[in-house]
Amino acid sequence: MATQDITKAEELKKLRSRIDWFCDNKVNAFSPTISPAPKSAERNEIESIAEGIRYFADKGITRLLIQQKYMGSYCDIYLHKALEETYFVSRNGHRIRHIDLEAAQSACRELHVKFDWEGLSLVIIQSELMPWGVLGQGLIDNEFEGYLDAHRQHAGFLEQSQLYAKMKQVKESEPYLAYTRDKASLTDKQLKDRYPAHIQRQYNALDQFAVLDLETYRQGIAIYEEQIGHFGKEQPLHFKPFNVLKKIYDDGREELPDDNRSYSLVNDDEMLVLDLSEGMVAAETERAYRWFDALSGNKEEGVVIKPVKAFNEGLPPALKIRNPYYLTMIYGVHFLRDLPQHIRKRNTGRKLECSIADWAINLELLKVPYREIDKENYHLKNLVFDRIMGEQAEALLDTRL
Repeated sequence: MATQDITKAEELKKLRSRIDWFCDNKVNAFSPTISPAPKSAERNEIESIAEGIRYFADKGITRLLIQQKYMGSYCDIYLHKALEETYFVSRNGHRIRHIDLEAAQSACRELHVKFDWEGLSLVIIQSELMPWGVLGQGLIDNEFEGYLDAHRQHAGFLEQSQLYAKMKQVKESEPYLAYTRDKASLTDKQLKDRYPAHIQRQYNALDQFAVLDLETYRQGIAIYEEQIGHFGKEQPLHFKPFNVLKKIYDDGREELPDDNRSYSLVNDDEMLVLDLSEGMVAAETERAYRWFDALSGNKEEGVVIKPVKAFNEGLPPALKIRNPYYLTMIYGVHFLRDLPQHIRKRNTGRKLECSIADWAINLELLKVPYREIDKENYHLKNLVFDRIMGEQAEALLDTRL
């Protein structure tokens, strides 16, 4: 058998195992990717609240919710009447086992008492597992801290080595100035005859060398460091729930609330409700900006904008808006300096398409009765297969979106 055939066979085996695992572990939902809001060059915003509100308004949505976006790890809570039976599922549909499960279940006690369990067996709740380091500590230590350390050392070298001062001295020297004048006026052959190849290479490299504004560079490093320190700090394990996906009753009945206002049932944090009826959009948009600015001032990641109704055909579950300081952690220390360029290049079209498709599949998954989740349910397995194919398509997108 050819190597390519063996590889395909192995991939197919892994795919089948993952789908069977999904069924064996009683997973009833598969989280969607969330697209950023459209950009606004006019407002100098790479993710724009105004454009996010406009997107939904143009689709006929007249009431929106704005909720805080939490910086942790996405997690569906399968909250059981018997709290010790509660389990947790990751963004990719994997049951989470490599955390302190007793601590996680204990962290759900306050959430558990919010429900009347008379006749109720299980509630599936979208949430954020906090803090980021519970699942992301390796990423923080190995990638984010490593990146930060590299830039600290680079900045220190530039400041201590006097490299820029030496480059400036060369650029002000008569030989260099003569070369630049000749380069602008002579033919390539004349330039070659007058200057040896190694001199041309040296002067051309000097001319093309990117010189950083050290003060701006240091500011970018400081912002990045502040964000890592804030979002990467150690805290006790806890959850920030934000939506009830499904209720399952003792008698087998199931309910899909389909209402993003369920946030208020599971989370005590503030939530804005926007009225987009005629004549109200501008005032409501400004109200949203004021709240976003207050959250940003408190070093929160940002917000998400959602319709009141959770599932709307042809629409994504939400649009996210992250503040520019937080995005420095995602794009790197030069993000604010290069913001106009990032805005110009930003394209969320494919990400939005994936988000809409993911959410539609998630609705169909939720419609599958919990008691019917098993490896013989081929309708469920086909849905999981479709979602995994979407996940593979998303892997090709810009991971910073």
